[in-house]
Amino acid sequence: MVKAKMIFFYMVIATLATSLAKGASDCNISDTIADQQCFGALGEPLIFHLPPQRNKTSLKKNRNMIFMVTDNTKVLINKYRNDFAFFPNGTFRLYNTTKRDSGDYKLETYSSTDGILLHIINISLEIQAPVSEPVVSQECLSTEQKKVSCSSKGDKVHLTLTLDNNLLIQSTPGNTTEHHHHSVTIRLYGQLTGNLTCHVQNNVSSKRTFIILTSCTGSISLPSPVIAAVIPSVSILLLLLALYFGIKHLNMKRRPQTVNEGNTEDEIIYSDVRVAYRSKTRPNTHQNAT
Repeated sequence: MVKAKMIFFYMVIATLATSLAKGASDCNISDTIADQQCFGALGEPLIFHLPPQRNKTSLKKNRNMIFMVTDNTKVLINKYRNDFAFFPNGTFRLYNTTKRDSGDYKLETYSSTDGILLHIINISLEIQAPVSEPVVSQECLSTEQKKVSCSSKGDKVHLTLTLDNNLLIQSTPGNTTEHHHHSVTIRLYGQLTGNLTCHVQNNVSSKRTFIILTSCTGSISLPSPVIAAVIPSVSILLLLLALYFGIKHLNMKRRPQTVNEGNTEDEIIYSDVRVAYRSKTRPNTHQNAT
């Protein structure tokens, strides 16, 4: 009866460990003595699958002891109790990983009888930021040419752009382990159409985005910064033209009359005629008086 209860208890614990490990990364060192390279997703759990506990085993990071197992007795160093946990199914869990957890670990195994060192497994652990959902865009430069881009964030991201499963362009992961923005861009024939797929991945995650690639028509789509610069310029030009024609219209209304307008010219000619007549009659009057 007691044995049956213990079996049931371990089954519950194993189920709990499996559910907690959902979405977690794994580092399996249960059936090997070779050195291992392991990866963990930033902010997510990491599960170590340990070898069978028949001997004395210890895990160290640099020279700091994390845990020791002797005769099925597990000792977890106090300062790591909030970060690590043992499970009866032979797994060792690292909670919510950070970049500080990256580094070199050593799993040392000693003989349970005489304490002789049997073997050392060197574990290189790298914590990476998962990739973000890829953003895919297309921009028509003309009816004959378009620009297609794909971008994503994460650590050591590898991007692949395909059209109807045919490779267009791909990038190689960088050496940086910082959370950076990565992108690829390619120029294509403007009338090319099909199913465009961007696949991004690193050692801890993978995501895809699909769009339909359409043909470029006669109207060219301008980038947003260009539109933002053109609209104010057109507004200023229209304002200057309106001001110019308004001033011109006012000047035409206020222009003074010239001497050629109306009947002024007839009056001036008539005055000249009268003056000429008087100048001719005066000598005759003087002669008669004499």
